[in-house]
Amino acid sequence: MYRITCLALIILCLGFHGAMGQQGYPKPKAKSLLFYIQHNRGHNTYLYQLNVASKGGLDQEKPIKVSRQLFDKNGEIRPLTDIQRRFAYGVKTRRLDDQSFSFVLAAYPEQEFLLKIISPGQGAVYTVVNGTKMKLDRLFLVQKDGTSGLGTKLDYILFQGVRADGKPVTEKFVPQ
Repeated sequence: MYRITCLALIILCLGFHGAMGQQGYPKPKAKSLLFYIQHNRGHNTYLYQLNVASKGGLDQEKPIKVSRQLFDKNGEIRPLTDIQRRFAYGVKTRRLDDQSFSFVLAAYPEQEFLLKIISPGQGAVYTVVNGTKMKLDRLFLVQKDGTSGLGTKLDYILFQGVRADGKPVTEKFVPQ
């Protein structure tokens, strides 16, 4: 019994440590936000929103609009740079039908995501990590010390979202 209690306390403390390391990060409030990406080297945030066409419908060619919110510069929103779009945060989409799209991120095309349109102006992104299916809310990237720019390497990625049963879930993924 003593060992089980100690193990539970260790796991609980490690869980709090991981959550504590992300305190103080702003949560974006962008319109039609699907999910967002943050990292351990600043509060700037990458936003993934439904791309609503000028006539009010979804842009079927580019259903996801990606931008960056510069919380370090008064929260201003800017487009991605060409390098960010091509090598890191950009998306490559494939239309499955009028209401769903498959897509990958430029930096990690092995991880597939599914965008489902729920109603006009509202969608949800789903993925599977470590065998757990979730509706994705946020990715948190933990970068390796001593890496930056195009040579940035990750220690791990936290995928945060909601399972099918409605319970919050965080899955840690270590890229190879």
